[in-house]
Amino acid sequence: MWTELVLDKYVIKSTGAEGGHRYISTEIEFEGKLKRLTILFASKSDENKLKKGGLIKVKGELQNDGEEYDLIMNNATLEK
Repeated sequence: MWTELVLDKYVIKSTGAEGGHRYISTEIEFEGKLKRLTILFASKSDENKLKKGGLIKVKGELQNDGEEYDLIMNNATLEK
């Protein structure tokens, strides 16, 4: 399910694998419950545009594997 979110509270994290990737970790209300969300970007150029603080808008494929699992947004893009 393609979803667009506007976020103001999030943490930028990174990996060391494959030259390093940046991603976002946050929490959103989903189906009446607060759930953790990891946002993975489709392109490295969007990853490099991430800055701490401020509002950002992201759009991507939201994956929900069940109540006991965190949410994942794949193929995300930063929207203007």
